[in-house]
Amino acid sequence: MTHVLIADDDSKIRSELKQVLEKNGYNVIEAATARETILQAQDHEPDLMLLDIKLPDMPALQLLEELRSESALARVPIMMMAENADNELLARTFRWDIVDFLHKPLNTDLLTAKIGAHTRLNQAYKFSRKLSKEMYMSRIERLEIEMKANEEDLSEAERHFTWMQPKPPQIDGYDVDLLYRPYGRLGGDFYDFVWLDRDRLAVVVGDVSGHGIQAAILQAMARKLISLALRQENGDLHRVVAFANRELTNDLPPGSFVAAIVGILNTATHAWKHVRCGIPYPLLITGRESDSVVTPGGPLGLSKKADWHVQVGEYATILEPEQSMMLMSDGIIECYQDDEKKKDFDVEGVMKAVKETRPGERFIATILEQSDLEARADDDATIICISRR
Repeated sequence: MTHVLIADDDSKIRSELKQVLEKNGYNVIEAATARETILQAQDHEPDLMLLDIKLPDMPALQLLEELRSESALARVPIMMMAENADNELLARTFRWDIVDFLHKPLNTDLLTAKIGAHTRLNQAYKFSRKLSKEMYMSRIERLEIEMKANEEDLSEAERHFTWMQPKPPQIDGYDVDLLYRPYGRLGGDFYDFVWLDRDRLAVVVGDVSGHGIQAAILQAMARKLISLALRQENGDLHRVVAFANRELTNDLPPGSFVAAIVGILNTATHAWKHVRCGIPYPLLITGRESDSVVTPGGPLGLSKKADWHVQVGEYATILEPEQSMMLMSDGIIECYQDDEKKKDFDVEGVMKAVKETRPGERFIATILEQSDLEARADDDATIICISRR
């Protein structure tokens, strides 16, 4: 049965919508506040969410951001409804990939038709993606069986893989610290340092879906594509990710994607800017205190929309003395800490390690120690920390 979550602080509207939708065969979940909406969505993972744009306890954009930050809810269709919506606010909600907007009072016939269309499309997408993934994984499994038959070739590939990893640059007034730990012999994480001119250094951290040989092949392609885009577009970050997304969408196997963050440091002015595409939020560290830098942006290689890049947010700041920018893949935050429950190290663990780093020591060394990454890793892990002295 299709599950629809209705979020509106008006119980009369919820009741009317529930009656209409249940009559049409939908299972309805209700929420009266934004916080309740998040909890109900986490518990039930609905097939569609119908949200009022003005819930009382949280701005609409914050609610959408929190819903989209949940991996299980990132692609659930969301329809917004409002009686009198500010056009600017409405336009900004579409950056979080809402699929439709409805004016109150609602036309129930039109509403049920739209819900039916969006849920059918969502279910078709899920089935198509599942089928594509199964076909792709079947081909990969055959490839891995063949590769495992020749240990010597695999060892040679591992040596080349290690040799190809770039070295952190030496920059006057800065420390560039790096952690790169493939989970197996070959990894799906990647990173890069690209000088665009004498002063501008581009920094990339990426993570290809999957593991092992196929991920290593795809990450090498993704790293080279982003490097090419940086040079071709002269550091225009939105054009860079638009180029990379277009090429990856055409070249990646079905169901695969690339999560990445691309930043540029001007070593003369200390200006920093970045765009984030589906990878964990970076941390801006001041002294020993750290804050997540939250910007919207989905993974590369999933959308063929020509204007896909407009949804990607850009962050810019000036790195002051004693400030650091830390970029990371999800391997470190998903490093399990409990043998039974596999509790993740999570962003809070990273922040705690940063706060407890002793004077004169590097943040990454403390993170590595407190996460027990060498013993607890469940995925590739990459961290780059750029610190201004």
